[in-house]
Amino acid sequence: MKSFYSILYIKPEAISDEKISVGLFMNTDNRPIFDYSEEKLKIAGNLFDTDIVISLSKLFRNIKKKTDSISKDKNQLEAFDVIPFTESYFKYLNSYSNNLLFYSDPSENIGDFKRNDFRELFRLLVDRNYGEETKVEKTFKSTVRDRINSSSVKDKMDVFYKVSKNTVKTIYRDHEVDYIGVNGSIISGNSVDLKKDPYNLENKFYLLKELANGLINLASELKMKNEGKHIVFHNDPEGKKNKDLLYDAIHDDTNKLTFKHWDEFNTEEKWIAETPLKKFSELDL
Repeated sequence: MKSFYSILYIKPEAISDEKISVGLFMNTDNRPIFDYSEEKLKIAGNLFDTDIVISLSKLFRNIKKKTDSISKDKNQLEAFDVIPFTESYFKYLNSYSNNLLFYSDPSENIGDFKRNDFRELFRLLVDRNYGEETKVEKTFKSTVRDRINSSSVKDKMDVFYKVSKNTVKTIYRDHEVDYIGVNGSIISGNSVDLKKDPYNLENKFYLLKELANGLINLASELKMKNEGKHIVFHNDPEGKKNKDLLYDAIHDDTNKLTFKHWDEFNTEEKWIAETPLKKFSELDL
């Protein structure tokens, strides 16, 4: 069987001819090769619901795992004679794919390709940065931790402090807050990474809401002067679902949390530095 390749596309709009190339499948030396561009998939994430992107990412990982497994099997005489990795299968996919995924016709892309051609073809057809070392981005969580640890906040408040479920009755497990202190009322700060999975974020928002309610109840039991201030810092939301979650949380009239972008931390740090505070752990509970 001659070598061939098929390009995997995502189509954002059913009524449009626009397609985004995200992956490349090649049969060469009787062995399959598949890879996809996480960067292109990330770009596509701005056009789809986050749930769809997560599902696609899982699908691509499974395809890659399958092709890698077959490719490494020395007993596999003709890898593409094994369904679903046949040229006819890709023709079928090209003709009957749904409105989201499309494959180029492999019969139009037949040639004398070698395995070491894959990288250059991928760069040409899918992602020009493929195969380059990518700089590991600092996570939002580590950014928050490093910034707070180097600020005056840690000198005046408990930082990365675990609030006990025995102290705050509204939470079902102990919860670590980024900072917490007391100034006639309870002051707390948390952070959420809005680039994470929406399901986990939804649970996180619920937990933070209940934590704030519990701290407010505790302040009332201790005869403090008011409900205090409970801030949640966040980064830019990724995907429509996460944007909707943030919008709903901000506009929830029953929510005692104040949401601020991480860029506003400097203002909050200045207020903490100028305000008489003591650590939450110093309370006689």
